[in-house]
Amino acid sequence: MIEQPLVSQISRTSHPLEEKKGKLPWPVSGEVVGRFGVQVDPKYGTKTKNLGIDIATKEGSVVRTIGVGRVSYADVFIGQGIMVIVEHGGGFYSVYSRLKELRVKSGDNVNSGDIVGLSGNVVHFELRIGGKAVDPLEWLERR
Repeated sequence: MIEQPLVSQISRTSHPLEEKKGKLPWPVSGEVVGRFGVQVDPKYGTKTKNLGIDIATKEGSVVRTIGVGRVSYADVFIGQGIMVIVEHGGGFYSVYSRLKELRVKSGDNVNSGDIVGLSGNVVHFELRIGGKAVDPLEWLERR
């Protein structure tokens, strides 16, 4: 009789952001004026794809991280203005752009709620998992 090897069950621990899905803090207070996904202009019928959400806010508002991580990018990015990318590990990234002012630099470690910058009148926010943009509204705390 051939003995079968024991198959160990691998317990997959979820990522800290996954555990808070639907309860993550908002990066800035304000009203969502641009939604995730393909948007159709009501007048012209043209289509654009939004990889995140756009939040109208008072200029100079504090923009905060949604979780613990390391700043992998903090500088001007063509087409997005001043942008901060925070790597949360496990393939999770949060992106904060159209900022007016930076408060972090590349390589900084950040905690949830730390200030990454100050806003213009609109903040663009993205959440990416494994390189793929996901709808941030499914992850942020319900209002």
